[in-house]
Amino acid sequence: MWDTLVLWVHPVMQSVAVLIGLLAMWQGWKRVQMLRGRKVIFPWRTHVRLGTLGLLLWTAGAFGFYVTHSLFGATHITGIHAVLAWPIIALSVLGLITGGIMNKYKKKRFWLPLIHGVGNTILIVLVLYECWTGLELYDAFMA
Repeated sequence: MWDTLVLWVHPVMQSVAVLIGLLAMWQGWKRVQMLRGRKVIFPWRTHVRLGTLGLLLWTAGAFGFYVTHSLFGATHITGIHAVLAWPIIALSVLGLITGGIMNKYKKKRFWLPLIHGVGNTILIVLVLYECWTGLELYDAFMA
């Protein structure tokens, strides 16, 4: 029973993180539109809360290494899924740091929001590919 529970916590948690992250990204896109002159409302606080939660959950996805090690005795038996986890964790931490700075010290900037937005866009792409590799692992480990 414990093995089955542990195997489900990681994908469920990461699926929730994907939904939250996509919503935060959609809100971030509103900020980009605002900067380009469109009249839209940027929900700053909601973006910060959802973005922080999504990034923390993606960082906590490293729990998957514990799962594979405890159940199978090794951490990188999942191949590209495990390899992609490292840049995902790094980009999540980058997103937390850049977002935290912009939230705490609000002022007009150019480079920090650009780094934040580009980094998190790359992160979303990697996470979506990670979902694909996770589905392939589901077939291998759960079938």
